[in-house]
Amino acid sequence: MGCVTSKKKMPIPTRISKVSDLKVQPSTFVVENHERFQDVYSIGTSLGSGTFGEVRKVIHRSNHSERAVKIFRKDLATNEEKKQKLLNEIEVLKRLDHPNIVRVYEFFEDTKRFYIVMEHCKGGELFEEIIKRKSFNEVQTAQIVYQILSALAYLHDHEIVHRDIKPENILLEEKGDIMNCKLIDFGTAAFFEKGKLLRGSIGTAYYIAPEVLVGNYSEKCDLWSCGVLLFILLCGYPPFDGRNDVEIIDKVNRGHYEFKGEIWKHISSEAKDLVSSLLSPEPTRLTASEALTHPWVALNSHRTMPNTTIMDAALKNLKNFHNTSKLRDAVNTFITTQCISQKDTKELRDVFRAMDTNGDGKLSREELLNQFSKTMGYNAASDEVDRIMAEVDTDNNGYIDYTEFLKATLDIRTVMSSENMRRAFDLFDKDGSQSISAMELKKILAGEAISENKVWESIVKEVDQNGDGEIDFNEFQQIILSKL
Repeated sequence: MGCVTSKKKMPIPTRISKVSDLKVQPSTFVVENHERFQDVYSIGTSLGSGTFGEVRKVIHRSNHSERAVKIFRKDLATNEEKKQKLLNEIEVLKRLDHPNIVRVYEFFEDTKRFYIVMEHCKGGELFEEIIKRKSFNEVQTAQIVYQILSALAYLHDHEIVHRDIKPENILLEEKGDIMNCKLIDFGTAAFFEKGKLLRGSIGTAYYIAPEVLVGNYSEKCDLWSCGVLLFILLCGYPPFDGRNDVEIIDKVNRGHYEFKGEIWKHISSEAKDLVSSLLSPEPTRLTASEALTHPWVALNSHRTMPNTTIMDAALKNLKNFHNTSKLRDAVNTFITTQCISQKDTKELRDVFRAMDTNGDGKLSREELLNQFSKTMGYNAASDEVDRIMAEVDTDNNGYIDYTEFLKATLDIRTVMSSENMRRAFDLFDKDGSQSISAMELKKILAGEAISENKVWESIVKEVDQNGDGEIDFNEFQQIILSKL
């Protein structure tokens, strides 16, 4: 389908006048790496190809972590609109922090190519799993759809619409692991404003919503696509089929589909009701949050429940977490988002999902209170949760986001290993002088914010024990490890 690139919704620059104004987020560390890509990564096998390039497996040369890279050839991006699509994907991915959305690490540019480095999901596309299995039972389908709906609820709450939900854009973390899906490919995503319609026909014929074909639509176009996905998972074929795009789109426009065939005789009326509630005209179509509460989803989307030992350890770490300094928080954020592997976070993701009872990809005070009230009185739990929110909600948005949860619950000795500490120090020590200056801190942490030098000098002064105006590695270690 054709595409009209939406105007990016850029954040309003903030001002950092004092240390407490500094907000360190995962996006802080998703930046352009100016080193030569091949010097940082060794390039491995191909994982797929597209219009502008390919996706390949890569290995980080210094820490040996496996990642994936999307490589875009500049000569194939023949106009400004196509280049903007790439920049848009980076801008969107930087802002996302959800267990079912692929994490982006960094990006590169040389004279011939752009490179976006992301998580490597070894399980391949959900599309391949559909071909292999033909169809899924209702519990399996609900488990997959729940994850996609959770990702969509999160995206829409952040005023981002994906616009190309399909099995090819959903990866499995491991082979056959439908409990850990990742939504990918945000090249067609767009920022939107509540109550304002998007314009431009964009998407894939089988999954595109009829209102998108007209060119005036809302974020609910993603829910139509999710309805098509649900239909396919249940029966193994699409609701709107044809010999070519023209025939398919004609059927999409008419919006007529049927629950025909032997397989649909064995599918519950509740599942069919959800399909009908998603493949409906835009005004009556469910939102992602509403779909998450649909009875069929609630009945069948059994999430993996962590064992008691893991849950207890996570809750204990939440209770004991103290956000002692901005530098320590920055280091913790960098290591958690850039150094810790999927394997190291898998059990904690199960804890996060178990606590995230409404599936919106973040933990509210009420959800925390519900968990802690199971083991202590309501008043004591309320006081405990207020203290946890004050310590863990470092961006002060009123919720504990996924990375904030991981920072507080990961084993701190694993996070602050000697190898990770050195990587964090080298991140700030941009000139390789074996010490970190106030201006080097500013270069990494200020981002687009307007800031005063006294802020960064204050952070250095807190750590600088020998009074030379900079932070050496021993001083760096002491402040980061001081509360272990």
